Amino acid sequence: MKYLVNIYNKQRLVKIADLKIKEIIAYVLESEKAPRTMGMNIMLVRDPVIRRYHKDFMDIDTATDCISFPPEDLADANVLEPACGDVVLSVDHALRYALENDVLFPEEIVRYAIHGTLHCLGYDDLNCKDRRTMFARQEKYVKAWHSNFYTTK
Repeated sequence: MKYLVNIYNKQRLVKIADLKIKEIIAYVLESEKAPRTMGMNIMLVRDPVIRRYHKDFMDIDTATDCISFPPEDLADANVLEPACGDVVLSVDHALRYALENDVLFPEEIVRYAIHGTLHCLGYDDLNCKDRRTMFARQEKYVKAWHSNFYTTK
């Protein structure tokens, strides 16, 4: 059985082509041996929306690149009602970063989705050692997406 991955595109700044986000997130979940009852919701928004989430849930009144909400009780999930982690990511941040750092915009969007998913799986980036571990995993999956999943349409 595949992992449940939902993509909600709530922005109109840029057209999001078939980036295969669902496929790479399912691949991350499988590679990380996440329980089959885990799913992910990925929501693409503009800066004002993510700023509101950041303020409401973390009491920080700024826009940010991505916010993760791990599943509350994965142990009680079942196949019919999977526990989902939620990731909200800013298309504005991804576009700005891509333009300023000569990175592909689709790659940056996928990087944020992977980063948020890893947070939902328990990875953290608060100290140097954990940050190195998390970013190494993240970039491994970005490379996998780039070589195995990315398509342009």
